Amino acid sequence: MPDSPAAPQASPLVSIIMPAYNAAEFLAEAIRSVLCQTYREWQLIIVDDGSNDATFAFASAFDDPRIEVIRQDNAGASAARNTALKHARGDLITFVDADDILPEAALTLRVDFLRDNPRIDIASGPIRVTRDGEDVRLYRPSTEVQPFFQPLLRLDENVFFGPFYMVRAAAIAGLEFDTATTHCEDIIFFLSAAHDRDLLHGAVTEPVYEYRLHGGSAMSNLAGISRGYFVLLDHAHRMARAQPADLRHLRHRIAGILGKSWLRAGRPLMALRCIAKALTFTAAHPGGHAKQ
Repeated sequence: MPDSPAAPQASPLVSIIMPAYNAAEFLAEAIRSVLCQTYREWQLIIVDDGSNDATFAFASAFDDPRIEVIRQDNAGASAARNTALKHARGDLITFVDADDILPEAALTLRVDFLRDNPRIDIASGPIRVTRDGEDVRLYRPSTEVQPFFQPLLRLDENVFFGPFYMVRAAAIAGLEFDTATTHCEDIIFFLSAAHDRDLLHGAVTEPVYEYRLHGGSAMSNLAGISRGYFVLLDHAHRMARAQPADLRHLRHRIAGILGKSWLRAGRPLMALRCIAKALTFTAAHPGGHAKQ
């Protein structure tokens, strides 16, 4: 967190990063949700990650100079986000998946919040989870302004993770998403940033994101999600600032998340395996903390 934040700009440019892979079914709605934003100073960077459907054609069909479409060979969502970060010109950066939607005030709410609070690095807000247009759940993050590292490390229930953050570009300058990770890469990215740069997080009170559940959504891939959580555990256990009590809390949180998810999927044996693996997880820790 910088000691002397720069004076806030009246209308800072927001770079919106949208990785897309075989997203033709949902992409147009995602793009239209950006076009309908009440805040107009934005740059949308769509990276088609080697799709073999009409994703590139759909993305290219929108005639707006603020939209930049990039095509690359398939390398995964993390690589697509890294490509977009290299093209981002904004003072603020946010993310939206190609099958999700931004409520029309999503940018305005967070831009105003960060402009009014120049020492805060990351802004989030409530997230609507929907299926076929019907509300499934509303997540409300804590509005307390606080250092981001410990709550994110613990996966505290009032701190959410995903493409829901708006972050100052200076706060993540030079960082990249881990291209070896296909799930939980966003948590690992922001956890690393918060660990290394002591970032402050705050949240608005109105919804800033609509996460849409469907058969092909990332949350439907439980095997991949499970692998991602264990990669996250490994990263966390290697962080010098991670305290034993917080790591223990993280292990229990992941055990609970994966156990419940596999039980809901009708796979009790996988639930038990993931619970046992999470609770007994160990990794080399440069800070010297033993597992407790």
